[in-house]
Amino acid sequence: MAYQPLKLDPGLPPHVTKLIRSRVESYFRDVHTMLRLPLPDNDLLAGCNFAITQILTSVVGGVSATLYGEKGHKGRLFKEVLRKFYPWSLESANPVKPGRGAEIIYTLFRNPLTHELGLDPPNKPVGQKIIVKRLSSENKTKGLPEKTIEQIETDANLVTRTATITIDSVETLLLVERFYWGVRTMIENLSRDSIRMHQAELSLMSRFFRVTNRLPAPTNVTDEPE
Repeated sequence: MAYQPLKLDPGLPPHVTKLIRSRVESYFRDVHTMLRLPLPDNDLLAGCNFAITQILTSVVGGVSATLYGEKGHKGRLFKEVLRKFYPWSLESANPVKPGRGAEIIYTLFRNPLTHELGLDPPNKPVGQKIIVKRLSSENKTKGLPEKTIEQIETDANLVTRTATITIDSVETLLLVERFYWGVRTMIENLSRDSIRMHQAELSLMSRFFRVTNRLPAPTNVTDEPE
């Protein structure tokens, strides 16, 4: 077996389906491969913790601006799609509430990795460490076996029940593999929102028309702070 495709709503419109299958899942296939790392026997020693997290937050941002909604600040759209469609309710190990979880991912992980090389943000909780963690196998020296990655893509609880975000007195931790499962599930959930998917289909058709007719696309999304 290999990469496990997303389980999208069967009634998903064609342009939306094509966007997810051709663009979004290209990112996920990269993540699938990186979860095999490190492979010290091949002198591949990096675990790609930051790289995977940055890819996944980029997917959230892209999906929020193309499939969830077009108008509004990027930060607001990013947090809204996480709050409404990320599978917070399926996390059994002391999960954070949806609003807080979305805010943490945006301010403590997405923004620092995108804009500041992963440096701690100024609004980091006092005394807290911000940690991006990977699962590991074989005495923490190797990445995950193929079967384990496939299980994460279908049911993360088969691998770990640790929540996406865990917070204690000394650290705020994001578990990469759980976040991968969560972002995948978020998109599957969003694909079942027929009204939003219809609106996204119309928007994608309009974009295609503008491209083929060489018309400039209007800018509705900004990256200004809220």
